[in-house]
Amino acid sequence: MNFRSLVLALLTVLQCASVQPVWAQGSSLVLPPEEIEATIQSIDRPENRLVLVERNLEVFATNPRQLDGLSVGQKVRLRYQQQSGKPIILIVAPLPK
Repeated sequence: MNFRSLVLALLTVLQCASVQPVWAQGSSLVLPPEEIEATIQSIDRPENRLVLVERNLEVFATNPRQLDGLSVGQKVRLRYQQQSGKPIILIVAPLPK
């Protein structure tokens, strides 16, 4: 390998090492949905929020009508998904007593 090839190889390596990775702006992390059966600890209707006894989990409704017919102490089946770090309710259904 001659001197000229060595310099060219070295410059190529240095050029590649200086490249910065590019990330999409505004991207959000969306995890697969989870399904649990839980008891409602509290309902915050102005914030569209449920707090569940199990795991002390807070989940948020995208539509206030998702919380209609729910009450504290009620057992529910809940399907939710983490979207940008916030657990969002996909489906909530009361369980029979």
